[in-house]
This record gives sequence, C-alpha cells and structure tokens, in this order.
Amino acid sequence: MAKSQLIKDIATNSISIEESLQRLLLITSELDNQLISKWILSEINGYHRQATLPDYRRNIAYKLIYSGINGNFQMKNQPLPLLHFSERFRDGINETNIYISIKSIERIILKNETVCEDLTYLAPDILKNTNIMCYEIFKEYSNLSLEQLLSNIKSKLILFLINLEHQFGNLDTLDIEKEIITTEKVKTLSNTFEQLMYDGKVDQNE
Repeated sequence: MAKSQLIKDIATNSISIEESLQRLLLITSELDNQLISKWILSEINGYHRQATLPDYRRNIAYKLIYSGINGNFQMKNQPLPLLHFSERFRDGINETNIYISIKSIERIILKNETVCEDLTYLAPDILKNTNIMCYEIFKEYSNLSLEQLLSNIKSKLILFLINLEHQFGNLDTLDIEKEIITTEKVKTLSNTFEQLMYDGKVDQNE
C-alpha cells in the first residue's frame, strides 16, 4: 500500500513536527483516545511540570557555566563542576527535563539559540564551598541533545503513523471513517502508542 502523504512529508522534512502533530490531532479525533490526544496537545502546547514525560524529553545533556571572581582572576562563562555545589542541590540541578512546546524546540534548533536556566541564586552556596564569587551561574542545555530529541520524536511519529495507516487505511483525508473504527483496533493502537512513546510506563490517571 502506498504510504500516506503525511508520512512522506514528515520523512522528507517537508513540514514541521508541529504541523505533523496538528494533522495527527485531526486524524485521531474520531478515536476518542485520551492518552493519544493528551500527548499530541502536550507536544504542541508544552507539558505541565507534573506530567509524565516521555523518555526522549528527559536527561538532556547540559553544562554549568559561571562568571565571577576566582581568586585574583575575573572569569567569564567558565565551566563550573557539579561537585562545587552542596550535595543537597545536585539532584535538582542534574535533573534536566524539557517541558517546552515542540515549536519552541524547532525554533531553537533553526536559529541556533542558547537555552539556559539561571542558577545564580545558588551563588552563596558556591562561595561557601569554594570561595569562588559568582555573579552569574547558568545551566546551558546542549543543542545537540535537542536535535536528538527532535529526531527521536520524528522517528516515533512516523512509526505511529505507519501503524495507524495499517489499522485504518490511507490517511490523506485527515480523517478516519467511523464505520471502520472498532474497539479492538483502538485498543491495539493505544497499546502500540503507549509502548512507542512511553515504553509502557505512563500513568493513565494523570
């Protein structure tokens, strides 16, 4: 069977991931599947802080940088080891999840922007531990990791659409006919989606 145009468009980078998700939202609207709809809307609008994040949005690489005075030297945008922070802060710093919308991530990659989290409020802790006087501390996210995130979601999106097409036929009308929707097909699709996007580890009651 010839692949739906949406699958071809995603595979050839003819449309953005955001537009792909908007089309998928239309296609799956008749399925009345809360998990799929919530994932699509979360990717489009961004995730709230209490949400169960897909693994591809977790553990994004980062580096810590500071500007300040180290001994007799004035430093600008220099590396700052995580071990310079007190132990009680390290887990929070090391947790690097991405909650922003897929459009924002695409824009960051396209414009080669820098994404940082301001940690300057921890300057007193660094001063106490190391005698380094920081007037700026930032956690800078790796753009390469963000590119990998986009690549990951693109691959998963293509695989899900192929499965969706297998279950319900060509998707070019951006619609699924109600007559061919069965409970068994929706259940199979939902299980595939959960495994693909969340490795089967999603809280359905969230």
